[in-house]
Amino acid sequence: MIRPDALEERLSNLELEAPDAGRITARVLSLARKPRRRVLPRVMALGVATLAIAAAVLYFAPAADSALAGTPVAGDLLRDAGLVGAGNRVTAVGAVSTSSGYRLELVGAYADATRTVLLVHTKPAIWLPGYTQPELKDQFGRTYPLGSAAMNGLTGNMALQFGALAWPDGITGARIALYLKVVAPVTCVIARSGNPADDICNMGTPVSGSWTLPATLGIDETTPLALPAPAHAGTAAFRFTSVRSSAATIAIDIDVQGVTVDDLQQRIPDGGKGTAVFDVELLAPTGEVVNASYQTSDDQRGVHIVFWGYRLAPGEYRLHISYRGSDVDRMLTVP
Repeated sequence: MIRPDALEERLSNLELEAPDAGRITARVLSLARKPRRRVLPRVMALGVATLAIAAAVLYFAPAADSALAGTPVAGDLLRDAGLVGAGNRVTAVGAVSTSSGYRLELVGAYADATRTVLLVHTKPAIWLPGYTQPELKDQFGRTYPLGSAAMNGLTGNMALQFGALAWPDGITGARIALYLKVVAPVTCVIARSGNPADDICNMGTPVSGSWTLPATLGIDETTPLALPAPAHAGTAAFRFTSVRSSAATIAIDIDVQGVTVDDLQQRIPDGGKGTAVFDVELLAPTGEVVNASYQTSDDQRGVHIVFWGYRLAPGEYRLHISYRGSDVDRMLTVP
């Protein structure tokens, strides 16, 4: 999270120069140099430009809120969202929206260069119907679809994960809003076994409404880490192209040769759902598995994997890759 004083200092030292063409999203102001222009009019023109830029900064560079307090609700949400290692980097929000008898509170928000996480508490508890999903928008009007969600039908807590906010939110900070149009009530019964996986939950009839939850937050920077050596598992060759870490997330980019996406998604019949032929997981220094998710894609250059894991604390993390009975480990030193 960008502190208000840190953000102000960065903006005061901001050098205005042409950004890379591939990253330009909108052109707001253009100054053309005219060699015969008189000195006084040029100074006045620069003054007007400075005012215009200052006005833009006032709107597009919001100050970040305070850190999330360590309340019981916040604690549960932090664990569900994999934000235990970044509790002091989560922005407290407290925005509330009530519609159709359902009260939704955006308790906190966190964003880094790999993901955006919103921590929501609902009363009564809800589920999100699959045919309609919440949307996240930033101050530039860009929409970010929901990537994944973790919901607790007993507590009404939800952790919603979206993609990374686009440039220049990482420089200016972000003014975002979460929009929901449909929710579904959910009731859960605690299993006698005491195992949460055995709890029984039933979803009710979806309810239409209009919920808007705004927030202002900064974006954590990521630190590049040393790349592990290439690895081989079965016929697959893995080359690590990027490893980055923020206070809460470890992101790993992997290029794979010798297999296709379909090869990696195959399952071996076992009388049930089948056993995956490919798996990748990240283990924290404590030995705890801290996987978030991963995505696979392919093009003419081969298969590409984007993997996200949770950072709990500094230390040695172990990346374990298995493919068709062949296993390989690589260690990551995370500060």
